[in-house]
Amino acid sequence: MRRIPYRLVAYAATIAALSTGVTAFAAMDKTVRLDVDGHTIAVRTFASDVSGVLRKAHLRLQPHDAVAPDLSAPVRDGSRVVVRHGRLLTLQIDGQQRQVWVTALSVDDALDQLGLRTDGEWMSVSRSLAIPRQGLALSLRLPQHVTLLVDGRRLTTATTAPDVTTLLAQLHVTVGPMDHVSVPAAAYPTDGMVITVDRIKQGTVTQNVAIPFRTAWVKTSALYVGQSRVVRAGQPGLRVNTYQLTWRNNKLVGRKLVHTQVRAKPVWRRVQVGTKPKPRYAPSADGLNWAALARCESGGNPRAVSSNGQYRGLYQFTLGTWHGLGGQGDPIDASSSEQTYRAQLLYRRSGASSWPTCGHYLYT
Repeated sequence: MRRIPYRLVAYAATIAALSTGVTAFAAMDKTVRLDVDGHTIAVRTFASDVSGVLRKAHLRLQPHDAVAPDLSAPVRDGSRVVVRHGRLLTLQIDGQQRQVWVTALSVDDALDQLGLRTDGEWMSVSRSLAIPRQGLALSLRLPQHVTLLVDGRRLTTATTAPDVTTLLAQLHVTVGPMDHVSVPAAAYPTDGMVITVDRIKQGTVTQNVAIPFRTAWVKTSALYVGQSRVVRAGQPGLRVNTYQLTWRNNKLVGRKLVHTQVRAKPVWRRVQVGTKPKPRYAPSADGLNWAALARCESGGNPRAVSSNGQYRGLYQFTLGTWHGLGGQGDPIDASSSEQTYRAQLLYRRSGASSWPTCGHYLYT
């Protein structure tokens, strides 16, 4: 058997060792696709996990950044690693400001991350706007269900208006300068809010008011005590008052005096009152039953007046008859003795026929 030279055996062993090393080296070398905020780069590395790949790419994560898969996850040739940098959003949501960190690349994705997606919301920027690394400020108004009570109507709407003034304009509700809105104009409409608009109107009216006149009592000896005579009639004055009226929803709620003026002064009434002592009337003892006649005619009441006002006193005189018998004023103001005295005068003139119904009582 032919022997192989020693040198050849040693050379073959060296070649085999080198071949094994190259194979192991080739197995450790890999290319990983690194997606950083949507931009993909290829990283050739011997790293065995995600953290090694990021070191190879000189990429240092910040507290709000995100990576997938996890930093300790193993990688192999062709693996894909996704990195999203944190972005600070300054949000004005329904009038309230807050700051949040997101790893979304667009406003639309950020709303999904924050669970703020809804139908009909209003935003100050486009949904498709990319969020830069330095962050973004945006305003977001979610639909609020508001009830408006105005002009006898109830309007319920979902609105993203920034304030009550804008909401009223969107609903074509005009507010007058004196109208009252229950919520401040700059208030932000919130879910469940009830807004009432009260229509306020004002106007003026004038009212004529009589000013009572006074009475001057003047004593005179030309009249008997208890008698009086008007020598000048009184006249009321005239005051014109101007009022400001206020209506709320067509209902009068206020009345305020804003001006008053006397147009005519009152004229005093002048009345004479008697001071002359009354004569004593002594009805004659004629044997007639005047008390019975008085009970029949007036119930014995010297101030009795018939229902039509024509007949007056104990014996139901008419004013014409009374004055024709020398009586003054109204018979009901005379004493019972004077009324009997005048009745006796009437009897002497006309007999019992002056009292056709009750005259027969004179003879009882």
